Amino acid sequence: MEAPEPRYACYKCNEELVFDVKIGRRDLCPNCSSYLHACFNCAHWDPNVHNQCHENQGEFIRDRAEGNFCLYFDFRVIGEDRSAEQSEARDRLEALFSGSALAASESAPVQRAPSKEDEARARLEDLFKK
Repeated sequence: MEAPEPRYACYKCNEELVFDVKIGRRDLCPNCSSYLHACFNCAHWDPNVHNQCHENQGEFIRDRAEGNFCLYFDFRVIGEDRSAEQSEARDRLEALFSGSALAASESAPVQRAPSKEDEARARLEDLFKK
């Protein structure tokens, strides 16, 4: 069984793209005219890491939507199944917080502190009691 061919989409308009040749620095999306060789379309781009890039040897790029000369650019594949990675992270998190503190908090009823709105309403009702 052959692996499905990778699919790509523009970061801005989510239009699915088909490449006959390798994309260049100044190639534009046929639908929205945004640059394709841009950080937002790269598999290494992540807003949650330092320099917003998983590739630590890449140069700093100020404008992430502009076409650039990055040598580490890999077009992001759409439709990747990351559920196994997410479930593994969730399992590790549950293992980290499992134990007596978690079990005690689950068995005891949760009491929430009255909010400022609740306190203000109670004082107002007390003021106008008959």
